Amino acid sequence: MVPVRTGADLVVECLAVEGVRLVAGVPGTTVMDLIDSFARQDTIRFVSTRHEQVAGFLADGISRSGTGLGTCLASRGPGAANLAIAVQNAYDESVPLLVLIGQVPSDVVERRAFEEMDVLATFRPMTKWTLEIHDVRRVPELLQRAIRTTTSGRPGPVVVSLPLDVLQSPAPEETVPAPRRRIHPPAAAPAAVDEAAELLAGAHRPAMLLGGGASGDPRTYLQLAESTATPLLTTWLRQSIVSHDHRAFLGALGYGAHDISEQVVREADVLLAFGCRFSEFTTKRWTLISPATKLVHVDIDPDELGRIYPPDVGIVADAQLAARALVDATAHAPSASRVERLSKLRSTYDQEATLDDEATAPTSGVSSKNVVRALQELADRSGILLVQDAPSFGPWSHRYLRLPRHRSFFGSAGGAMAWGLPAGMGIALASPDQRVITVSGDGSFWMVAQDFETCVRERIPLVNVVMNNFSYGNTRDRQRFAHDGRFLGVFYGNPDFADFARSLGGFGIRVEADDDLRPALAAALDQDRPVIIDVVQDRMAGLPPGLAPPAAR
Repeated sequence: MVPVRTGADLVVECLAVEGVRLVAGVPGTTVMDLIDSFARQDTIRFVSTRHEQVAGFLADGISRSGTGLGTCLASRGPGAANLAIAVQNAYDESVPLLVLIGQVPSDVVERRAFEEMDVLATFRPMTKWTLEIHDVRRVPELLQRAIRTTTSGRPGPVVVSLPLDVLQSPAPEETVPAPRRRIHPPAAAPAAVDEAAELLAGAHRPAMLLGGGASGDPRTYLQLAESTATPLLTTWLRQSIVSHDHRAFLGALGYGAHDISEQVVREADVLLAFGCRFSEFTTKRWTLISPATKLVHVDIDPDELGRIYPPDVGIVADAQLAARALVDATAHAPSASRVERLSKLRSTYDQEATLDDEATAPTSGVSSKNVVRALQELADRSGILLVQDAPSFGPWSHRYLRLPRHRSFFGSAGGAMAWGLPAGMGIALASPDQRVITVSGDGSFWMVAQDFETCVRERIPLVNVVMNNFSYGNTRDRQRFAHDGRFLGVFYGNPDFADFARSLGGFGIRVEADDDLRPALAAALDQDRPVIIDVVQDRMAGLPPGLAPPAAR
């Protein structure tokens, strides 16, 4: 007997037309018809996770990989609430994310039905759009509009609430998805490009800043930097937008930035910013950019222009298209003085970004200095993608990890702990021809460690490097610097993470000395199954020498 085509089937058809190839989620009462629809087709893969937060971060990783739209689902009430962290983080970082939430049937809404939640009120403040579909005939119209909304303009999450009766209703034969359509991004206004080019031509100390919105071919930005002899920097945790080997690259701003990187921005007479929202860390709490600096700000979202710094030239446009227009408008050779200045700045950056052999090491366990060097060897290899969670180790990689390849590093600037493992899962699933290595603190990893079982079950060969210092390192460092070392709530015990990996069918290896780290990484990359490398550190291992937490300065 052929099943009746339902609203749930129509949802799956829409997702397939829109190019979605993987959906992550946790089964629940109000999404069982949707999961059954996934089971009766083979275009879209459904990955069942052990927690909705993981499903959301996994979808986030798929979107960041650039291979498709990250999509996740959860059932009503508690399941939906568990997704909130991932949704908020995607909103904060402008990551496209499609969130499908099962809802109680329409005939019992507002009766405080079991697990009933006002999905619209809950998610509206942290999304581009939140909607509820009440008629099966409108599923294609509204769901496909939701997908266009999440991916167009400034990307961000969209939540679609699907009442159970809509998912179970027969779908009329004439109700079918529309062909996939995408909105072309806006180009820069010629007059604005001419104004920006004139400012840039007259500058003596220009600087270029690339944020998360600076997508597209990195060669365009590098060509603009080189043809105008303008030092190029990226915002916090977006340092993989361009290759660090290029002579115009001067590092990334934010927590752990080098002195020379901040100096270039502080002294700039003209700052050209692409897709940058001037966040707290990037701007040193909004103190780094001088009021005397002439600002050219390019962003696809007009609300960003002037939110923090009123631009001298504000350009509403796709960053890539605007950069290409500026390349064409600045075809003349730069002055010899600017070329010489850029060369000297790059030389200073190379010196500051070199890891000092004399850097202090912890009294026991594996040193962060050695971890950076081991990761550098991997970053230099093709076919390796690095994913950084929110560990206290982060400033080490921010300062000293050199990334020769575009889009070889992913980091979350939204501040959400436990992002690394799930995002790494999504990136690995979306990029099966690459090996993905996540670097997480033990605190972050243990928040989502149960989904290492999902890695095993779904055969995701993810390598998880767990920096195990038995503490919430960032908070510990703030207590150490700002609260006279009165430690409370930051130290804890951990299992042997390698034993934990083996207990679930993965590969585990524990590293307690510097000399054992590289052999452990080599053994991990030889595996075709998920791996945990338990990197045991001194419990006070933390920031690079001379660096203090921002709140303690």
